[in-house]
Amino acid sequence: MAHSAEQIASELRQRIDSGELQPGDRLPTMDAITEQYSVSRQTARNALNILKNEGLVIYRGGASGTTVRRRPTERMIRSRGMERDNLGYYSGANVQHWRLVEGTRTEVVQEPVPADIARYLGIEPGTFVTARKRLNGDPEVPEHRQLTDSYLHPAAVEAVPVIAGNSGLGGIYDRIEEWAEQPIAWEEEVTAAIPSPDEATALLLPPGVPLLRIIRTSTVKVDGRPLVVEVNDIRMSAELFSVRYPMTRKGAARWPVQPASADFYTS
Repeated sequence: MAHSAEQIASELRQRIDSGELQPGDRLPTMDAITEQYSVSRQTARNALNILKNEGLVIYRGGASGTTVRRRPTERMIRSRGMERDNLGYYSGANVQHWRLVEGTRTEVVQEPVPADIARYLGIEPGTFVTARKRLNGDPEVPEHRQLTDSYLHPAAVEAVPVIAGNSGLGGIYDRIEEWAEQPIAWEEEVTAAIPSPDEATALLLPPGVPLLRIIRTSTVKVDGRPLVVEVNDIRMSAELFSVRYPMTRKGAARWPVQPASADFYTS
């Protein structure tokens, strides 16, 4: 019976998931796969590439061949909440010490706003906006890093031009609050994405590892109406980081609760 690359990859994946093949163990060679499954070398190569693209294996070449990749067993929990120290605002105590990755700097560019970011800002996709981009990380743990792209609403830049350049002590949030004479209201949305090649390189991501993406909006009221003045697009390894937050009781879920009275499954 002929096997497809997907079927071969599925069998090898099951051996990895079950623990039969441990991190560092070598997978069968292409020649061994070709003989065992009676397939071409190209089919065997495609099967191994499927597992590589899923982040399950790594090819080192030579005698090492293709081995099971050692994946993190624990994730760093990214606590969410805005805090402040003598440098200004930061989001989460466990990243307070993070700084620009060595050899990088904050880039301020004018570029068309991505469609999904434009939706938050309430402007047309492709509108040229000011974006502040940086790569932050833990100086002690090279793979702990994040990309942060801050997109500024044109009205905010017009009102506070300094946020498009050297924004001074406290950064853009201090300048925005000084201008608006009110506190910024922040809200975050957690989602996921497939990294671009540039993102994978910057974040040191192995193939097959998705992005954990946090989109934070900064809102103030202007002339009595809410205005999203900035959208922060934060991306990091979904393999190394997670987000945890408490579930709050609201409305009728507040304790003590009333006995349930309806049967959802009644036809």
